[in-house]
Amino acid sequence: MAERTFASRVVADARARARANAPAVLPIYQAAGWVFRSLDEVDAVYEGRLPGTIYGGSGVPNHEALEALICSLHGTEAAVVTTSGAAAVAVALLHHAEAGARVVAARDLYGNTSRLLGDLLKFGVQTEAVDFIDLDILDSTLKLPQRLFVVETISNPRVRVADLHAIAEFAHKRDALLVVDNTLATPYHCRPAQLGADIVIESLTKFMGGHHDLVLGCVTGSRALVEPMRMLASRFGLISAVLETWLAVRSIATLDVRLARSSANALLVAQWLAQQKKVTSAHYPGLQSDTSHAAALRTLGSGFGSVVSFEIAPDRAAVDRMLAALDQIKLVLTFGGVATTLSHPATSSHRSLTPEQRADLGIHDGFLRLSVGIEDPADIIADLERGLAAA
Repeated sequence: MAERTFASRVVADARARARANAPAVLPIYQAAGWVFRSLDEVDAVYEGRLPGTIYGGSGVPNHEALEALICSLHGTEAAVVTTSGAAAVAVALLHHAEAGARVVAARDLYGNTSRLLGDLLKFGVQTEAVDFIDLDILDSTLKLPQRLFVVETISNPRVRVADLHAIAEFAHKRDALLVVDNTLATPYHCRPAQLGADIVIESLTKFMGGHHDLVLGCVTGSRALVEPMRMLASRFGLISAVLETWLAVRSIATLDVRLARSSANALLVAQWLAQQKKVTSAHYPGLQSDTSHAAALRTLGSGFGSVVSFEIAPDRAAVDRMLAALDQIKLVLTFGGVATTLSHPATSSHRSLTPEQRADLGIHDGFLRLSVGIEDPADIIADLERGLAAA
């Protein structure tokens, strides 16, 4: 090899020998550009005949590992990891809801999903918001052909459970695809693809990530439906960053133990909240009195989830007094971490709605969403007791 100048050595001579053994965990492939040995190799990687990476923005081995893990947990063929849960929703809708298509969406979808569906109106995509509780009534009211049905396994923030098997049969009878946001359930509690869903979305930011330190989403399903979304996500710049992808693999390793604990805690907390005088209503599918309990028994497994919603008097000042009195439970405008947190949908996820629209969804100034963590349930309840006493 010819002697190189100092200017060339500082660029090119950071090298490490290939290892005979492997690291205990997947390393972080923090590289945007990747080297090819020939144009034939470029062709082979592009065409999928050789495993390889074209560009960091189209995914690196960390993405491949996380996508394989998601497919394993959901029992699906393909997955695409995106920059956020909202990006996963956008990729699914942008690919499958062409101009002139009609989307049937659950009335109580997460606020950003509803807003995204509203944004698609300018591209000629019509959305009809419905209640999926009584499919017989729905069958008689839906007249025009539909392209997509969009529901959440457990709705956010009302925590109503969709009877996914029945909804899937209903959608397929109408030649529509069923898109399910499974964020509150995760594959620990539900695998929608096994109940008939065509496309499953997860906000990995929440329980899958579990530590409030990453923002990611994914879409998964059959190879035929999902793989075309990969190029769309790449073109729109919606493929996730590498570090967050690595963090998600790390976090999902504890998903089973985290959700076993937090969902068991949630049931105890919901039972306690349902008995409190200042709580006018407690919403949790694990309560036998809950309107979603029967659907939850058909749809969910390994418990009923880690989110409880409850209502107190619709008084912002009372909510602020409650928050000030809490010791360990914090106001955090997301959910799914290992620590118990509260959120106030009227001023966060649903703040863009009119008061009338929020009232129609049952969301008022005293409606609170509790993301139950893995602490000792007695400590969670004692903190809530302090807060409610001050409300």
